Amino acid sequence: MASHKGRIAVVTGGASGIGLATVEVLAKQGAVVIAVDRDEAKLADLSGRENIHPLLGDVTDTNTWDKIVSYAKSDLSGVPTLFVSNAAIVTVGSILELTDEDWHQVLSVNLMGSVYGTRALLPGMIEVGGGSIVLMGSIDAHMAEQGLAAYCASKGAILQLSKVLAMDHARQGVRVNCVCPGVTDTPLFRYHLSKADDPESVLNMRTDRNPLGRLLAPEDVAKTVNFLLSDDAAGITGALVPVDAGLSTSFDFRSGEEWGDMA
Repeated sequence: MASHKGRIAVVTGGASGIGLATVEVLAKQGAVVIAVDRDEAKLADLSGRENIHPLLGDVTDTNTWDKIVSYAKSDLSGVPTLFVSNAAIVTVGSILELTDEDWHQVLSVNLMGSVYGTRALLPGMIEVGGGSIVLMGSIDAHMAEQGLAAYCASKGAILQLSKVLAMDHARQGVRVNCVCPGVTDTPLFRYHLSKADDPESVLNMRTDRNPLGRLLAPEDVAKTVNFLLSDDAAGITGALVPVDAGLSTSFDFRSGEEWGDMA
């Protein structure tokens, strides 16, 4: 893996799941990582770990972003040049079931969190000659999933945001890419799984539909993010990178198996 020694990174949703795995990978590669999360208890578990600086904050609050920039300058003597916008929430429901408040919350975290973060960190990156940003999309931005109207819409917006950011700021030395995970075994996934009528059946179904025959681990996604942030990916910007165990290769991987041998 490429070294990030001497660089300051910001990772939102950094206290669990994909965010935590990303924080750990970047810190291991030498980056000084500001791990932002609104879960104070989980952030406390990161205290004292090498190269990791937990910071309590809400990505939908612009004051949080002012605090991040100020902390990097005053406590770390620099500006963040790596940014992973990972914080997200999922609210289940169709357009007829979701309230205005549901839509507002999902779009505020999943979309505007990336907007506020990028807007706050870009000037510093440009000032020092460049940086690298990864926005966290989802396979659900490409393949709509029943009952996730707001989530799918928010992640579709992230795809376009990443592309326009890449185009607008390429000449200023800033690369922007989007990683689109499939079903990943995170605390958020396990929480929603626990709400299913038959969690074991749903887990088996979500696993079997992947050509690789397994759920993703958070580290699968984090390692891809690490590569895209690194100088090894210096020629890549505006890319939409699926990390989905092969799910997006077809409408439904299981359909061929269900048809059986038709030769």
